[in-house]
Amino acid sequence: MRMLRIAGALLFASLAACSTPPEIKQALAAKDQAYAENEQLMQQYRELVSNVTTRHLKWYRYVQTRLKLDLALQWATTNPRVADVPDAALAEDDAAALGPDVLTLVNAMRLKSLPERKGPNGQPLFAAGSGDMSTLIQQLPDLIARVEQQVAAGAKIPQTVDLTAFDRYRNNVEALRRINGLIKQYLDIDVTASRTDVQSLADALRTVRR
Repeated sequence: MRMLRIAGALLFASLAACSTPPEIKQALAAKDQAYAENEQLMQQYRELVSNVTTRHLKWYRYVQTRLKLDLALQWATTNPRVADVPDAALAEDDAAALGPDVLTLVNAMRLKSLPERKGPNGQPLFAAGSGDMSTLIQQLPDLIARVEQQVAAGAKIPQTVDLTAFDRYRNNVEALRRINGLIKQYLDIDVTASRTDVQSLADALRTVRR
């Protein structure tokens, strides 16, 4: 890594016991600022990744709720038909999409004059209408609640997102910032680093390489 080569060169310079040029100190300060900005940016991206699945799930629930609610109201107020689709097959598919709980309420809400609709085997699915608009409006809150419950129950629980790569990146950047800070301390006071201190920095560099 280029950062490690720079740090190694600065370690060698710290052994020389000579006055440190201002340019080197400025470079260290700029490098530390870059580390901090990279760490902040990666943390923001980590948070975005951890939230994206939850946001997708919320959008899925919203879309499914709208679709099922529209379908329920269509059967409560009209006698749906689709070209090239047999009436019995359409009734069976839509009844399955609504689910038993919502279907029961839809049958109670169906307006007068709407005919009974049966499935392919002659089983009654949508009852003949007997309600009126006033009753339908009164039952709308219950319909919405049932649809939302059904969608929530059917929504898949998102799997845990693997964020270990972001954590490793953060740990490496923090290690590099510590190394950068130690080097800067020596250069700020312009003294020769002891062999033990240099060995500690070298060990830290090898840790980051791994």
